[in-house]
Amino acid sequence: MISGVSLFLGVLFNYLFFDKIPGISFLIFILFVIGGFILISKFLGKSLNREALWLFVPLLFFSAMLSVRASLELMFLNIAGSLGLLLLVAEVSFGRKLKSFFIFDYIKIVFLPFKFLVPLWRVLYLLVFERPGKEKTSSHIIKGIAITVPFFFIFLLLFSSADLIFGKYIANIISIEISEEAVAKIMLILVVSMVFTGAYSYIFGERKKGEEIQNGRFIGFIGRIESYILFGSVNILFLVFIIIQVAYFFGGESNIVSAGFTYAEYARRGFFELIAVALISLILLLLADQSVSKENGGHSAAFRFLSAALIVEVLVIMFSAYTRLSLYEEAYGFTVQRLFSHSFIILLGVIFCLLAYKTLQDGGENSFAFGAFVAVNLFVLGMNMLNPGAFIARRNLERYDATGKLDVQYLSGLSDDAMPELIGAINSNDNEAMSYLGRELYRRGRLESLVKWQSWNIARIRAVKMLEPKMGELERFKDYRPEQLAK
Repeated sequence: MISGVSLFLGVLFNYLFFDKIPGISFLIFILFVIGGFILISKFLGKSLNREALWLFVPLLFFSAMLSVRASLELMFLNIAGSLGLLLLVAEVSFGRKLKSFFIFDYIKIVFLPFKFLVPLWRVLYLLVFERPGKEKTSSHIIKGIAITVPFFFIFLLLFSSADLIFGKYIANIISIEISEEAVAKIMLILVVSMVFTGAYSYIFGERKKGEEIQNGRFIGFIGRIESYILFGSVNILFLVFIIIQVAYFFGGESNIVSAGFTYAEYARRGFFELIAVALISLILLLLADQSVSKENGGHSAAFRFLSAALIVEVLVIMFSAYTRLSLYEEAYGFTVQRLFSHSFIILLGVIFCLLAYKTLQDGGENSFAFGAFVAVNLFVLGMNMLNPGAFIARRNLERYDATGKLDVQYLSGLSDDAMPELIGAINSNDNEAMSYLGRELYRRGRLESLVKWQSWNIARIRAVKMLEPKMGELERFKDYRPEQLAK
């Protein structure tokens, strides 16, 4: 029942929202979410708390307002309010009463979706089969295949979208054209379906007999044979993708041209798909570590080998994503968003290395979690120390000196952190681009002087002090009208 309703909601979400602006479609979707909620509760013979029923009133009002108001700000508030109310419904339907909530309880509700992961993992497994007792090897093999197919299919779609040559091979094998839009739609349906499967399972407490829970871990939830099939199949798929990367992407432009693509066309695709592969792999490895049955208190040598091999392959794939982004930057310039993407890949690489150490040493969960916590904090610290705005301004100006290409519109929109670099760029020889930059700095100088004391920070004050003596020089640009900017 839960999986069927969730799949329907996934398909409906794709139909109502893919490539469309939310309007009355949002109210329609919320009505079906509530309908599925009531249908499952009737099927399981459970009665909803009165608080949950009362929460439906503001929920329907907020969702209906998307068909009344067109303001983007109101649209955001109404969607956020509706999602928050849905999470409250999930928490109070069969548990606590809303009147017993403290302020911190309302804040914690934002993180409730993370609690859906374990019920999702459990239900996806147990809705297909149970483990009533000792089973034959053939039964374990069938279960392993059933677990493997959805993950294999998701990775196959992502790889096909990420790499033109890999996608070409797959299209030739299965005789269909895999478009980016088709991949996006299928992924959207799968994600929404899994979200609602986890949510409904959490709400209604879907729990099968035979589970053993110890210190918050599901012991023996998946057998070793099933894990070998899952990780063995995924490792093979990843290895094939890496071989293609070595032969084409890392092998030189001539190989790519011979396959019918230009190097730029081949390199600029796939970054976000490969990051999605890394994140899904991380979740898969963490869930498997929690759920696969152990022997003598630890994982088998085969499981550790397959997990470590997958981690190494993911690191290679992340290097491919890093290289793709670097090539894209060389062609189109540097942005803060691309810098954060580069840095995030490095952070993920560190976390995967910590996970590899934990897997090979059969280390404790606490040590890995603490290491990941330290890595995230160092990432935030490092980005603050790097000063992304100033760094990106310098890189773009260096690129301009080397190639003569500059996106001055993006450069002029950088934060006050980059003010020394922006003022220094005024003396460039490109009159068209620098006139545009001068006009934007003049406008910023006028606005900066109006900033109230509540918005004080060092970068902003430094920018004001740097612009004040330059305002007379910049005034000649105030009426500039751009015609053709150098790119």
